[in-house]
Amino acid sequence: MAEHLRFAPDILRRLGEELNPNADEGIIELVRNAWDADALTCTIELQGITKPGGTITISDDGRGMDPSDIVNGWLLLGRSKKEKQGLTKRGRLPTGEKGLGRLAALRLGKIATLQSTNAEGITSRLEINWGLFENVEAIESVPLNVVTEPSNLPSGTSIEISDILTEFTRRDVQRLARSLLLLTDPFEDVASFRTKLRVPDYSDLEKRVDEAYFEEAEFKLEAQINSDGTAEALVRDSAGNVLYHADHHQLSKSNYLAPTAIFELWVFILDNKAFTARNVTVREVQDWLKEVGGVHVYRRGLRVRPYGDPGHDWLEMNLSRARSPELRPSTNTAIGRVVVEDPNEMLSPKTDRIGFIENEHFNDLKRFAQEALTWMARERLKFREEQRQSNKSELSPEIVQAKTALDRALQVIPQEARPSVTAAVKQLDRAHEKETETLKEELQLYRTLATVGTTSAVFAHESAQPITRIEKAAIEIEGIVSGELSLFDREMVSELASMIARSALGMSSFANLVLTLVKRDKRKRQAVNVHAVIDELKRLFDPFLEGVNVTLSLEFEASGTPIVWTSSAAIDSIFSNLISNATWALIYAAPKPEGRRILIRTVTNSGQVTIKCIDNGPGITGLPLVEIWIPGQTSKAGGTGLGLTIVRDTVLDMKGEVHAIPIGELGGAEFTIILPIMGGV
Repeated sequence: MAEHLRFAPDILRRLGEELNPNADEGIIELVRNAWDADALTCTIELQGITKPGGTITISDDGRGMDPSDIVNGWLLLGRSKKEKQGLTKRGRLPTGEKGLGRLAALRLGKIATLQSTNAEGITSRLEINWGLFENVEAIESVPLNVVTEPSNLPSGTSIEISDILTEFTRRDVQRLARSLLLLTDPFEDVASFRTKLRVPDYSDLEKRVDEAYFEEAEFKLEAQINSDGTAEALVRDSAGNVLYHADHHQLSKSNYLAPTAIFELWVFILDNKAFTARNVTVREVQDWLKEVGGVHVYRRGLRVRPYGDPGHDWLEMNLSRARSPELRPSTNTAIGRVVVEDPNEMLSPKTDRIGFIENEHFNDLKRFAQEALTWMARERLKFREEQRQSNKSELSPEIVQAKTALDRALQVIPQEARPSVTAAVKQLDRAHEKETETLKEELQLYRTLATVGTTSAVFAHESAQPITRIEKAAIEIEGIVSGELSLFDREMVSELASMIARSALGMSSFANLVLTLVKRDKRKRQAVNVHAVIDELKRLFDPFLEGVNVTLSLEFEASGTPIVWTSSAAIDSIFSNLISNATWALIYAAPKPEGRRILIRTVTNSGQVTIKCIDNGPGITGLPLVEIWIPGQTSKAGGTGLGLTIVRDTVLDMKGEVHAIPIGELGGAEFTIILPIMGGV
């Protein structure tokens, strides 16, 4: 005879509670049903939930269901007809829910009661008593009866889960309130679907569903993927003015394979000064962002978990901020959304409805959002850098104007008082000059320390190799001397001893490099022999460069020695960073027949010295030329993005010029430094 598969009641627990362990996830699935039913409002009421025995009611004003909808849809688990449906009457794309999350919610209590009224005024009622399933072999042994009758009730559906099995903690309700707040896209001022939370036991948490502080954001990122796979983005300030705009080529090198999408991010400046004239406190916004911060994903009008959940930073915003903190938002300072309709089903929800399968379409959607964030950070850095340079350029004229105004003021002082006032002004000038010199020395110290850091980052791997070589040589020698030495063994021991000596030299050279760069007397401003400082740097770098097969050559003009009024540390900062950058580029580039080369050349004329640092690496790639000087900008994996900023700022402080060519004389990057000189000897 014909047979069919049967399922034990235990399958209900496995498909329900185990697949969706948190109560709020199941309740949210019932709210999604209300969305698919074209409801405008869905109310969630929790009564007596602080202990077992309470009641959960989810009701909506949607189109309701008739008996066939209940039997062939609502009671059918694992398949959804919604996926093949078109738009609803309200223009919504059904979410395609398969009923597994719904099952978890219905089993929160001992009895689940469904009541639904359709547009024709027919009310259908169904009760599921889960206790009846405990003593049967197969779930199909328990009959479920749908009772119908005409009624005057408005269309809609109500689900009551009574005699709940466990209590709801405050944290459970807080998580549910957060899920409801974010479920129906709170970013819109006017939404076509609203949820209402009613929790008498935790009335203070109800208001979380309606909280929003978007108007307090300092600026907003807006980006979108178009139907042809191209994208564009802009950033607005708090007044709605466009600060920056990007076309596709400024965002990405390739088109996106993701569905059309909108990405919006509200970024907040969370300090008390920014909130002094506002009606809310910085603490209120911080607490709100702590609950809802991050970037959430909305597909077909409803939020997709876990994107944006606490601890689920799917765009790696916090990691990017940690690596490069320059003006990057985090999940604690920003809230955003990625919105997709996805009518062609390019994004595939996972079976448990928690996220999407990470196919090429989803990965490109993620790439789009990350590249938009990177572009925004780059534009903000550029703007801040422009402001910084502008402020520096305006400083000298302001000082001249102030001194002129002071001289004029002295002229109107009575003759007998002028000497004492003039003496006081001169004393103040000397104090200011001393303070300025101290600050300049401290600034150079920080630049030197940053230079040590960038240099160490490049040579950290190579500086570890001598230790490995010493250990290897020691083991070899120990093995050889344990027996009788032959002539061949003596030659091997000699070679191993030489290896130890070279390795020890490399290690000591690394220590000498660091200690030499941070010497205090190097930060003293004086007449500096540029050739002598660069020559000393070459001596310090050579042991490391030899280890990576890089040759550093110097071509100094023979006709004179350029003397510059600066500090040795300033020259160190410039060329240590240039040598380190060139070395990094050469190490990770394809080898060339002529070997890895760095050349520093000087030419002196017309009261200035021109110094070129040239290499035969791959050239300047990965960043536009104008952006290589911006702090934090780097095309190197693990790079700091500080080296060239230090170079530029140090040169400008010396009243010099710095220029770069992506592909120079030797085929790689070429940097030109022009400094005013005191004279030549």
